[in-house]
Amino acid sequence: MFIALRDNGKRYKIYIPKESKPVIDSQEYDIDFVEQEDFHYTFDWKGKRFHCELVSHDQNKALIKVNGVEYKFSLESIFSYIRHGMIGKDDKSIDENNITSPMPGKIVDVFLSEGDLVNVGEPILSLEAMKMQNEITATCNGVIRKIHVTKGQSVMKDDLLIEVTSIDV
Repeated sequence: MFIALRDNGKRYKIYIPKESKPVIDSQEYDIDFVEQEDFHYTFDWKGKRFHCELVSHDQNKALIKVNGVEYKFSLESIFSYIRHGMIGKDDKSIDENNITSPMPGKIVDVFLSEGDLVNVGEPILSLEAMKMQNEITATCNGVIRKIHVTKGQSVMKDDLLIEVTSIDV
């Protein structure tokens, strides 16, 4: 997954899985890659054929030509996006994405590690309360910044469990 920043300020969150269709800004697109050769790509989308060429590339800056029209992008990994402060530390939404315990209980399992990418709704940990196991899920697409609990640990209601930095742009 990476963030593509156009020279006009528009941002695109892009995920290209190996075995399914590309996802741009949380929407899956039906794009068929026809040909790929030395930074030249041909693909079909919405019944039209596109010829795409990587014209130049310097570190994270890229100049891409699509059907003869040039586009400038800054390509950032999620981690460099956060590191460069493009997701601000003063952003109040960061605290809104932190996950707290909904009830007293015991941590049964932690499924992810610090630095892992997480999608909204994806299980992060399992909490046992009143002899029932509850999956605690991500409230946003993001990066696990800090895990405050371990397997077997008891927690109280509203204890901070996980800090998540949102990558929703």
